[in-house]
Amino acid sequence: MNRSSRAAAPIVAVLMFASCAGNTDTSPTSPTPTPTPSAAVTAITVTSPTVTGSTFQLMATARLSDGSTRDVTAISSWTTSNPLIAAVSVTGLVTVVGSGSVELRATYQNVVGALAMQMAPGFMLSGTVQEVGPDTRAVSDVRVEIVSGPGAGTVVTSDSTGIFRFSRLAGVVAIEATKTGYLPWRLANLTVDHDMTLQLGLYPAPPANASGATATARCQDGTWSWATTVAEACTANGGILYGVCPGALCAATRSIAVIK
Repeated sequence: MNRSSRAAAPIVAVLMFASCAGNTDTSPTSPTPTPTPSAAVTAITVTSPTVTGSTFQLMATARLSDGSTRDVTAISSWTTSNPLIAAVSVTGLVTVVGSGSVELRATYQNVVGALAMQMAPGFMLSGTVQEVGPDTRAVSDVRVEIVSGPGAGTVVTSDSTGIFRFSRLAGVVAIEATKTGYLPWRLANLTVDHDMTLQLGLYPAPPANASGATATARCQDGTWSWATTVAEACTANGGILYGVCPGALCAATRSIAVIK
């Protein structure tokens, strides 16, 4: 019995030493770092793009105390001073519903930014101008004018892709599109009461031959015919694409009118 007791004693001492090893000065515990305070919001700036229709998106930018900026459009609280003039959604999308002055506000972290604007109801009227022919193509530099109604006298020009745009239109209008070498295109009594898109088809002006006679039909391959009967017109050119009015083939074919 005494031998067993003396043999066990060294084992206990080793275990006690091991349990204390982690608290020696050779492996001190790292101190907890002090958290760095986040930058505070000092100002909110509300901006707007060029207004070209009845709806547009506002942007809110926060300036922070460390000099940096942050886009807070999606996380701001949006309000309007007069919802009868302009309504604003939770994402900052504005819808113009009346005329007059209005203040649009964005609030983020209890800081408010505001933008004062003068509103007038109106809608976007846009469109594309294309040549009517065997190969439809965009027509640039077309003069498109509001010739009557609200906005009368306003002129825009189609771009290199044939696209044109009017902004701030409302009511009943008449439109005319013109370009040298093409017949005028006209549309009357168009009611603009929402954002709209038009497709304008311009017909090339029928050419005259050496004797001064105007072509009577355009052929499927894009050439012109001066024939006076359907049987004779465009026989070697794929057939008739359309006839010209007034002209010998006006009543016998799908035709266009030469507008004087």
